[in-house]
Amino acid sequence: MPTPRAYYADLLDKIFGPGAARFDRTTQATNNVIGSLARTTDFFEFRRNFEARLRRLASAVTADPSLRSEVIAALNRIVEIGWDGAFAELAALDYFLVDPLTGPGNVMLDATAPATDTLGADLGMTHANHDLRFPQLGVSLDTKMLTDKTGDILDGIFKEFRKIKTIKSLVINPSYDPDDDYAPYAQGRQALLKELIDNVDVHARPPRLASRVIPGLSYEFMWNAGVSIGVGEYSPITHADHHHRLLFGHAKKFSRAEPTVLVMVTFPWAGERVLQFDRETTRLFFRTLGQRFFLDYLAKTEPARAFNSKFRTSISAADVTRHLSGLVFLEDQIVKGEEGSDLTISASYLWNPHAIHPLSGHAFERLLQGRGAHDLSQDASLNRG
Repeated sequence: MPTPRAYYADLLDKIFGPGAARFDRTTQATNNVIGSLARTTDFFEFRRNFEARLRRLASAVTADPSLRSEVIAALNRIVEIGWDGAFAELAALDYFLVDPLTGPGNVMLDATAPATDTLGADLGMTHANHDLRFPQLGVSLDTKMLTDKTGDILDGIFKEFRKIKTIKSLVINPSYDPDDDYAPYAQGRQALLKELIDNVDVHARPPRLASRVIPGLSYEFMWNAGVSIGVGEYSPITHADHHHRLLFGHAKKFSRAEPTVLVMVTFPWAGERVLQFDRETTRLFFRTLGQRFFLDYLAKTEPARAFNSKFRTSISAADVTRHLSGLVFLEDQIVKGEEGSDLTISASYLWNPHAIHPLSGHAFERLLQGRGAHDLSQDASLNRG
């Protein structure tokens, strides 16, 4: 019987031509995506919709051969353990490549820019890469799956720490680079727990701790927060409060020269807890996530390195937030999308009202609106006190 990898390899070679699959077909290693594709008696909707996505991408590659290298690379990364990042890239490509303004001939993949044109220079980098760039629109995009394996690991550590220290309620806000591999956190779980136990005096109540186990990881302790989310409870606002700081981890991609947009993809097999709830709750999380990042730092003088220790300059957190022009959220419904339903993706967006390169009224916004994307700023006023 063919392995899931072999089944997926045959699918790629059938649609993109012989040699498209460049991984070992014989190993039994699998994941949610290729495992489901190989289940020929199950997951019918997903298998149908995924193949339709591949065929749309193949058509784009045929129309613009310069796209082939990056598309094929992303398709091959689907077989890896960390498949979710590649899956997010493919979803974003599927959404944008079908539009003439952002499709073949009008898009650059893995576009490289000098770090001095981005905030990457403030982190000591020499260049920065954007997943997509639309030269005609003058907009750069970076794509991420809205999931946080590292955060899940840390949440488990915090829960155990509170239990050992007999702390009933303590909010711990971690700061780390969301682009980092989560493996060191999983492998160093016990060392991270021991570090907290040994270095956090519950009577002295330290405000912060920088980890020596994993460079770049730090914690902020909210001793007087007075709020604890119990098991089984969910607040999209609290979730966004805890999550929005991760956007500082993507700052190396924020452009100084043109609008930068982070595209956050949600997918039920690799997504945040918010996906378990209704659309109103999901959109409240999306909107609050953006609001916190766009608005909450404007009046503060804290340096950005307080939220991302990789910053090497004194640039302020407020200045960093102004270099992100907006967020686009793509909800990928490929698992259960109905037959004949365009791309099985619904989009929403939120622009930064204080962005150095604003997108309100921009041609990119008109493109999204023409595709039926939902403007999250219309759900509630952004002008909070």
